[in-house]
Amino acid sequence: MTETPSKTANHQRLAEMSIHLTPLGARVPYSISIDNQQNIWVATKGGLFKMDRFGELLFQEKNDSAKKAEPFCQVAFYENRIIYAYSEGMSGLTLLKIMTLDGETISEQFVDGKIQSLSVNDGGEMFLTKRVKGEDSIVYSSDICCPSCWNEVICEDEYVFQTVCALSSDLLIASTCTLPINMYSRQFLRLINVTEGKVVKSFSKEGKEDGQIFFPLSIQKYGSDVLVLDKTGRIQQFTQDGEFVRVAAKIDAYLGNAFVVDEDMAVIACSGIVFDKDNQTICDDWVEKVRLDGSKWLPDPDFVDKK
Repeated sequence: MTETPSKTANHQRLAEMSIHLTPLGARVPYSISIDNQQNIWVATKGGLFKMDRFGELLFQEKNDSAKKAEPFCQVAFYENRIIYAYSEGMSGLTLLKIMTLDGETISEQFVDGKIQSLSVNDGGEMFLTKRVKGEDSIVYSSDICCPSCWNEVICEDEYVFQTVCALSSDLLIASTCTLPINMYSRQFLRLINVTEGKVVKSFSKEGKEDGQIFFPLSIQKYGSDVLVLDKTGRIQQFTQDGEFVRVAAKIDAYLGNAFVVDEDMAVIACSGIVFDKDNQTICDDWVEKVRLDGSKWLPDPDFVDKK
């Protein structure tokens, strides 16, 4: 089944974007974070990049083999530190770094397997999921002060854990999906009690209607609720009891890879194929801000005129 053509993001969004990542070499962003100095960090296939609010590059750690880089590189902020993780294709390992805000490495280690998602709670406990290898899917945890030992939080063989978000010291939310992963996979959001290592609530289900999820890409804490960005481009708000609240924002499908909450805005890392000013198709990567007030991308008048 083919997707309906976009009516908004066919053109290169130079006027709408807040930071143009492509010229920096920040190709295909998978994760985004904001530090306590209001600088933006983006983990991409091209490496790790730190920019100020105006898009000026402050630090970069480039990946010289971006074309061969694995997906789902991650970046997170905790106190005065940055956690950066990316996978190496040939070795099947993930390199996890703890860094200062200046980009200096405090510690680094290799973790067996390829990372899929990373989150850190207010106490400095990190949680990660890996891309499935074998029968079991596991959520792991470790302390940022001593990240050399990773403990198993929960293990499942009926579904895989994908995107995770730490809500508190003892509560985690994760999106799950049955195997094989395809458009017919059953999907849920699950609340996990970290102390007990078990799922305490499952809610939502696969679909594209309001309150349903279609392969969540990024989950963020939003007050006492959660926001979920999925492949449809919707950022949906749910309570921790599993109640659907609203669609907080909507962009075009398949362009948003990750987001972070900045007061009343979602700062979204986008990547996709668009038309440039010469009407040629190009791959472009950028950061764009969308208000969390039900905002939607406006139709592209050039596209509408051509219909």
